[in-house]
Amino acid sequence: MHNLTIAVLRLTGVTNIAAGIRHHTRRPELPLGTIMKLAC
Repeated sequence: MHNLTIAVLRLTGVTNIAAGIRHHTRRPELPLGTIMKLAC
């Protein structure tokens, strides 16, 4: 699961993985939106 998270963040342009994970953790609606953005 951790590797999937890193891959999705990298695909969306996040360069600082730790900051990206913290950002998405604070906003529960963001991870699903990010995944949906990649699916389209």
